[in-house]
Amino acid sequence: MKKVLITTGFVNMLALWQPVLHVLRTICLTFFFAWACTRVIRANPDIVLGDYDAEPRIGGHVDTDRLIRRLGDLGANTYMWLVWHSTNDWEDLKIFLPKAKQVGITVWVYLVPHSETALQDKRWPYSEPFRLDYIRWAEEIARLSLRNPNLTGYVIDDFWSNVRTNRFSPDYIRSMTTAGKAINPRLKFYPLMYYHEIAERSVEILAPLIDGVVAAYPPDRAAVERALTFLEDRYRLPSEATIVFPWNISSRPGHHGLLIQEAQVTDGKIAQLGFHYRDDYDGPTTGYHRLQVSVDDQVVWDEDTAGHDNSDVTVDLAKVVNGKRTVKLKLGVLDAKGVGNFGIEASFAHLTVRGLELKDTELGHGTAWSQDIAGPFAVQFRDERVGTKRFRLPLIVMPAGQAGEYKMRYHEEGTPENIAGRIKMVMDLVQNRQVQGIVTYCLDKNDGSASFEAVRKVFDSVRKLAR
Repeated sequence: MKKVLITTGFVNMLALWQPVLHVLRTICLTFFFAWACTRVIRANPDIVLGDYDAEPRIGGHVDTDRLIRRLGDLGANTYMWLVWHSTNDWEDLKIFLPKAKQVGITVWVYLVPHSETALQDKRWPYSEPFRLDYIRWAEEIARLSLRNPNLTGYVIDDFWSNVRTNRFSPDYIRSMTTAGKAINPRLKFYPLMYYHEIAERSVEILAPLIDGVVAAYPPDRAAVERALTFLEDRYRLPSEATIVFPWNISSRPGHHGLLIQEAQVTDGKIAQLGFHYRDDYDGPTTGYHRLQVSVDDQVVWDEDTAGHDNSDVTVDLAKVVNGKRTVKLKLGVLDAKGVGNFGIEASFAHLTVRGLELKDTELGHGTAWSQDIAGPFAVQFRDERVGTKRFRLPLIVMPAGQAGEYKMRYHEEGTPENIAGRIKMVMDLVQNRQVQGIVTYCLDKNDGSASFEAVRKVFDSVRKLAR
């Protein structure tokens, strides 16, 4: 009987202490998490390990406590807060910021441009409450950053496609960034861009106006390293011919922009044509603009502009030129189907021939080439250009962390292994200090997510190196 009474008393005493033990456990875990995150930040003050969007919600509000917990599980030190899903997002951010500060998480406000609002599609919301007044956004974000020092800056999505006279003109961008920095000089603005957009023209316009770039969906390591040559003004571009089709213009099937030159056949049995080609579109839309090379109107090479195009190719011409003294070479872009609004810039460079003789292989001037234009196409010839290292813009890389987006962008299944492999490729650049960091796009933050766990392991490998 005494043993029963003692056991019962001990159980009752434990029951009384359970709430106290729970509070102590919560406090200890909170302090440990804060210490661990702070240690990562201090060891790597300039390395961004972050995430964007796909936040957990309760009703129309962000579940800030759960989001903080999952970012801690991931080992993130940065979060990009999208203001778009709900009219409560801006106010929820004010709740999130001090909680993020306690655990060492830096925050960026992420806004949508004109093209992702009801201005473009009536079903789409605005970033509320300041909508298209981006100067006001810069001012209010700056004021909020003074009260919350872990608010570093802001990002605007799909920025380069909205750089135009009646949207983000250079004067407007300057007014926007100046307004924010007048309140907080440390406030940063990084536009969201895509790798095919980071080029000579875009950096010439944007470099004096921005603090860095977030670039989404890296096709491969070479694409990131090529973007860095522009962001650091150390690019070297060969002479090239560029075929341009404008945005917001329609075409009909068969419209084309072609370069033509007559070639002398010196040895038809070994005839080859080599060249480098690229275009500035890497989306999935197929069947419209096609890059083509033909000899005597026979197509010998054909490539859809969809997907990532930036490569060298060699075409065997022996079957089409053998036995001939001269042939007519054509290269350019042809529309297999008419477009409604599908701009493109496609370039050819490093032209080499074997068994043929051309008057011009440099493609830097048009004297040796004639043009065949149908529709709104145009041809531009450009001499070699070299960057002069006038600026160095940091780059944050945003790979797809969501399975559907991954499949659409990379044309392979968005498995946890594939997602983590792409992030590991970026992490190598982070560790080499080539890029400022990484922010995953819409990583699945649900408990038990295999993608989350795979990415967490990659993030953890960087944290271990930082200790």
